[in-house]
Amino acid sequence: MRKVVLFVAAVFCFAGSDCVTLKITCRSKGMELVLLKEAIDEWIKETGNEHKVEVVTLPHASNECFALYQQWFSAKSFDVDALQMDVAWIGGFSEHLTDLSEYYEPNKIDEEDFFDAIKNVIYVEKKMVAFPLYADCGIIYYRTDLLSKYGKPVPATWQELYATAEYIQNEERKNPEKKNRFYGFVFQAKAFEVLTCNFIEAIDSFGGAIVTNGIATISSKEGIDATLFLIDCLRNISPRSVLNYSEEDARGVFQSGNAVFMRNWPYAWSLLNDPSTAVAGKVGVIPIPPSENGGKASGVLGGWYMTVSKYSRHKKYAVDLIKYLTSKAQQRRRSQHSYLPTFKSLYKDAEVVKRSPFFAYLYDSLQKAVVRPSTDFRKNYTRASSEIFNTINDVLTDGTESNMTGADVKRQLDRLNRKLNSILNKANNENKEGVWQQIKSKVRKFLGFADDEVKADKTKN
Repeated sequence: MRKVVLFVAAVFCFAGSDCVTLKITCRSKGMELVLLKEAIDEWIKETGNEHKVEVVTLPHASNECFALYQQWFSAKSFDVDALQMDVAWIGGFSEHLTDLSEYYEPNKIDEEDFFDAIKNVIYVEKKMVAFPLYADCGIIYYRTDLLSKYGKPVPATWQELYATAEYIQNEERKNPEKKNRFYGFVFQAKAFEVLTCNFIEAIDSFGGAIVTNGIATISSKEGIDATLFLIDCLRNISPRSVLNYSEEDARGVFQSGNAVFMRNWPYAWSLLNDPSTAVAGKVGVIPIPPSENGGKASGVLGGWYMTVSKYSRHKKYAVDLIKYLTSKAQQRRRSQHSYLPTFKSLYKDAEVVKRSPFFAYLYDSLQKAVVRPSTDFRKNYTRASSEIFNTINDVLTDGTESNMTGADVKRQLDRLNRKLNSILNKANNENKEGVWQQIKSKVRKFLGFADDEVKADKTKN
């Protein structure tokens, strides 16, 4: 695991003041670290230079970040106070997070201004355990010039997208230079978290879900139809190399002018429209479209949140800091650098819209965003996601190499369902045990037992 890096945002406290040292984690992707440091310095000044803050720079790989958090929480470490956290981790780590509602004044939490998908994430079992820093959502990019050239409307369903992609692909390939090098649709099907995101969007847009009422439903008719659709894409309008594509691989193909449609994240917008690219000024955006047989426009929710460790010795100050970092004022500032706000009103803010007109395209996507089932699988989410992306990658690979039928797909998805239900059962049992231990702890504290007596009793039992 890569070593984390500390950055001291302020190294002084006035003599005699109630000075504390806070530690906060942050990613270094893009402008995130720079913007966070600037905001922290502002917070320190606004609080009278009473505190100092050390920023722990996280590893670049998400799995390394996740493992690092597991290590800290398992040790009940009080060394880190505030943590930047991927939306998919919140459910799994919720038992280690501070209930922020104890520190927020209810009338000062503008929750109604959050998108529903974001609002649903910040609470776990009625506890507010996270506050959103910025949003993200899966979307479809398309070539406006090619749709215009061939007189095709912007597709309203997956089936229309498929038909348009196939037609334009075949027409463009009549150019010898583009023969077998131009594709209708590129997406990410590498056996990694991004495929879980792609598949969640697909099944949601076909009207299904990974988990319904606590039970895995991935092998439903909607799940089978979504899988067969992706197989058809790989057979006819997508390169087989998509099976090894991450976000940047798909962007490379689309950005070089060799695809009509692409599924990706909003970050790609500014890169695609760099004057040096082949598609600058020729790109449009739509939400993940619904199936014509049912379903809805979709897009999996991404983004990062701020949380406070339950083991922090400075919860009050740590919560105050993340209040500042996640405020509308700071989100308005970050929007200059294409970080999506989590407040709906900022998408109608004249200053934000003027600087980032692209955000107007994303409002509907965030309204319809689907959340990964991390609250269902809790701390076992990464295991569940691994089962999903490995199985779906295998199914898609088999589908491109054989005449796979719906019955074949169902058999494989049934096996995946059984694995996911086993993980769900484990998560539920762990949750029940955790709730029982909390009740016992509260009762014993009420009866006057000291913390060490509670721990000793817990170990003995």
